[in-house]
Amino acid sequence: MKGNKKILTLSVLVLLLAVCFTTYAIYRSSADGEGSVNAANWAVQINGSDIDSADFDFDATDVTWTTLTGYNDTIAPGSEGYIDIAVDADGSEVDVILAATLDTSNLPTGMTATVQGGNSQTIAYSDTAGAMETTVRINIAWAGAESDTETKDGTDLGVEGTELSLPVTLTAKQSLTNHATP
Repeated sequence: MKGNKKILTLSVLVLLLAVCFTTYAIYRSSADGEGSVNAANWAVQINGSDIDSADFDFDATDVTWTTLTGYNDTIAPGSEGYIDIAVDADGSEVDVILAATLDTSNLPTGMTATVQGGNSQTIAYSDTAGAMETTVRINIAWAGAESDTETKDGTDLGVEGTELSLPVTLTAKQSLTNHATP
């Protein structure tokens, strides 16, 4: 009988172990996934060339003169005009902030150059062709009047025959305006 008790006890233990492991099982499952999103396009051109390689040098023949007191493509006191620089951001999928910087440090006294409308503008995103095109207008003026002083006249004559330089830098950058809806 001792042998039967051992077999019975062993059978009960095996049965308890089997019940315990199946009763307290942990269910475990997993799934894998992958998401994707496309990066926005960036396309900015200056006068028809990619901004990274654009060369928009200009001279007096490129200026639209409203008042021209010099001849032979020269500027003189009393002259006023502007130059337009075409900017095309069509194809960009972000708002574009366009900044224009002028270095007027080499201009003679009485000559000014300014960016019409301010040095910065935002080109709002649009998928409509031509909607992201704009023009940066640089106004150029060399003050001069019959009533100028002898000092002003002397300053003006001091730059006679020299080449005047107006460095222009156009910078386009992405706007970081948040368009997400809460």
